[in-house]
Amino acid sequence: MATNTTSTLSNQYQNYFSKKLLSYAVQALVLDQFAEKAPLPAKSGHKAITMFRFGAPSTSAIEALTEGTAPSGTRSLTLSKIEKALSQRGQVIELTDILTATDLFNSLQQSIKTNGEDAALDMDTLTRNTVVGSNAAGTAKENGDGSALDNSDTLSEMYAGGSTDYSDFDAVTSADAVLDANDILDAVTKLKVNRAQPAKGGMYVCAASPQVISDVMKDSTWVNAAQYSNVEDLYKGEVGSLYGAKFVMTTNPWSSVYSSEDDDRFAYSNSGTKDRAAGANIYASLFLGQQAYGCPDLSSQSPFSPKVIINDQADKSDPLNQKLQAGFKTFWTTLRLNCNYYVIMRSKSDSTA
Repeated sequence: MATNTTSTLSNQYQNYFSKKLLSYAVQALVLDQFAEKAPLPAKSGHKAITMFRFGAPSTSAIEALTEGTAPSGTRSLTLSKIEKALSQRGQVIELTDILTATDLFNSLQQSIKTNGEDAALDMDTLTRNTVVGSNAAGTAKENGDGSALDNSDTLSEMYAGGSTDYSDFDAVTSADAVLDANDILDAVTKLKVNRAQPAKGGMYVCAASPQVISDVMKDSTWVNAAQYSNVEDLYKGEVGSLYGAKFVMTTNPWSSVYSSEDDDRFAYSNSGTKDRAAGANIYASLFLGQQAYGCPDLSSQSPFSPKVIINDQADKSDPLNQKLQAGFKTFWTTLRLNCNYYVIMRSKSDSTA
């Protein structure tokens, strides 16, 4: 006698779909909060942003005075102009009318959220690349042809353990390749020697990857941010401090892998091994003082602030209105204002994450 079971009548069963969306990885983007910001007004007749810097303090014109006698000379002022053209950037996500009418989840809402997160990641990446000295593609120096950096910039670069050359540092496999207290002190001291002004609380800032921060946290004198007396005055992403530097975690760090040339440090790569071996990932941690780099102030009042645009109207290219488009556009650039006010510290990591 035949027995009907869930197997013999399996076609009547369907998978149950939970409408609860799983969370996904969102980048911790932090570099925008350390930039010197300047507005770019509408109808200003320019597509570039310009910032200015007066010369450093000097005693060259100071002289001993004789009573009743006017000084023989005067002090000259110097003013440097730094400018860079902004680039308009954007992307579009396209949805069909059938999808938006039948989707289990709100695809349009997710498209808007995705556009915003992608825009933030893109601007953070452009800022990171400019500060490190790579072009937007991450394949060469800032102007994209391997020649000198723009504005006659000379980057302040250091290596964990005291190495002075990128190719030599790639061969270092000892603990000297990992960022430690001595390296942090060297970077902070370099900023002090260069007269870079510290940030909040009289301390400099180090934007570093989770791998590098995990190495630094092993120091016995590490202070967690939760132990601060004023936890409300924290930077976004701040996790702690050590030897005059507040550490801020970024999940969009610069990393490179040595292959054959010293200029490989300007080519982004995350394909190395997760250790201290030759060919391992080399992370660039940014030790920052005030006014190290700048970007446009894209507040809500700026005509160039990021905008999400939804196009849901029929036109000649879509006469039956079968598609909906959600996209964003923005206007962005980053300028290195003073390369003496930040240090690029390269290191490997003991973390295998």
